[in-house]
Amino acid sequence: MRFGICAGPNSFPPNAGETPAAATKRFLAFVRDAGADYIEFTVSAVAPEGSPAEFEQLQSALSGAALRAEAFNSFIPGHHPITGPAVNLAAVLKYCQVALQRCKAVGADVVVLGSGRARRIPDGFERATAEAQLVKFCQELDPIADAIGIDIAIEPLNTKEDNLINTVSAGAKLVDIIGRKRIQLLADLYHMSEDKEPVANVAAAGSRLIHTHLADLGRVAPGYAQGEEDFLGFFKNLKKAKYDQRCSFEGKFDSVEKQTKPLVNLMKKRWAEA
Repeated sequence: MRFGICAGPNSFPPNAGETPAAATKRFLAFVRDAGADYIEFTVSAVAPEGSPAEFEQLQSALSGAALRAEAFNSFIPGHHPITGPAVNLAAVLKYCQVALQRCKAVGADVVVLGSGRARRIPDGFERATAEAQLVKFCQELDPIADAIGIDIAIEPLNTKEDNLINTVSAGAKLVDIIGRKRIQLLADLYHMSEDKEPVANVAAAGSRLIHTHLADLGRVAPGYAQGEEDFLGFFKNLKKAKYDQRCSFEGKFDSVEKQTKPLVNLMKKRWAEA
């Protein structure tokens, strides 16, 4: 298993006389030295709706950096809805094309489709229609992702954040309905825990899983909660699913400098124990 953290390229502010690109390189070297195998950014980092010059700044910062941005999350902003009466499928797919091309250009293998604001069913809108819209969007997205060479991981979100796909088991069924090779599934222990979804559903998801997230109780860094989330149960079921790809901490840091190494060490320890 490869372990990473979700953070921003600007997590370290530049020192005196240092460029933002140099500060990003310094941050990635720090994360590597703390034991992480990769970094996960938000898609906004590649400025999908910005100029090529904006994107080139990040590209420059990541060129020759100590870690690769293997994953990206927060794919689609709320102003590009994929369900409801205001969907403009052509526009959102155009956005996706640029976003995925830029993510791939800096080394991404997978982009996470959580995007609760974009996919949330609007009040009064028919659920069956929204579900059909999501399926159609994913089926139209697949050839774009395939041509670029990048995978899409649908992320089930807890019921406080989404009203469409809330469980790993529902996500697995959706992946089967979509029926496209580039559109697969993510399991996030935080969202599962929030809605008390059994971790056994991870094992049942099997080969559909292509990415994972976790956080400790309260969505904090592993090892910094009162008590501990069920990392062992989560990891045991990932192993039952024969999943051994990536797992990112996605949550709240008190201090990225102080917490990164201990949280990565704890994740690796629990994986070994599982």
